[in-house]
Amino acid sequence: MSIIPPKQDSPSAQRNKEPIWQFLSSEVLTSPGSSKDYRVLEVATGAGVHTDYFAPKFAEALKDKSCSWYPSDPEQESLDSIQCYINDGNLGSIVKPPCVLTLDENGIMEKETTALLDGLEMDLMICINMIHISPWEATLGLLQEASKRLSDTGCLYCYGPYRENGTAVESNIKFEGWLKSKDERFGLRDLEKVVNVAEENGLKLVKKIEMPANNLSLVFQKASAAQN
Repeated sequence: MSIIPPKQDSPSAQRNKEPIWQFLSSEVLTSPGSSKDYRVLEVATGAGVHTDYFAPKFAEALKDKSCSWYPSDPEQESLDSIQCYINDGNLGSIVKPPCVLTLDENGIMEKETTALLDGLEMDLMICINMIHISPWEATLGLLQEASKRLSDTGCLYCYGPYRENGTAVESNIKFEGWLKSKDERFGLRDLEKVVNVAEENGLKLVKKIEMPANNLSLVFQKASAAQN
């Protein structure tokens, strides 16, 4: 039986980390809010490549604020890998220990994680390449949790491929076919449907930017903040 090494890599995360950072630094961190501790909840963290790359950059960019980064994932292998990145990068002063977090239509499934996060307002929630590689119920839970856990000026950032007006580029359609061969519940989501569910949860899409490899960067805010 092969043994999976604790620290894993993600080629896609390695490719997209710099374009995503350029977006976050120019479009999200320009209004970091008034709290002295900037809190980030990273949903579906995966191997930990983004945590390793983004957390110290956030801490540096925030200057007079402290940064608390909360990575999470439903898979134990990913949690172990994230901890390796934290240890190897000496990120313990910024990044909290990774927590198990699984989403369904009711939000976070784990009671211990809910207890950990309750009472903590998040300035940013990050969800990269999860929505199309998870059941639709996970997206419902994500938007519900964002509505509940974001500060009044906080943002939900999502990255990945979508259908728009019922269509997608051919490469993404082929990718969707491969995803569905792995799990029929996976696949590209209609952007309009995601936006509608966000609005049902009091969130408004405030930014939509095309990214490399036919992906989108989306930023949602509470509707009350988006109107100001």
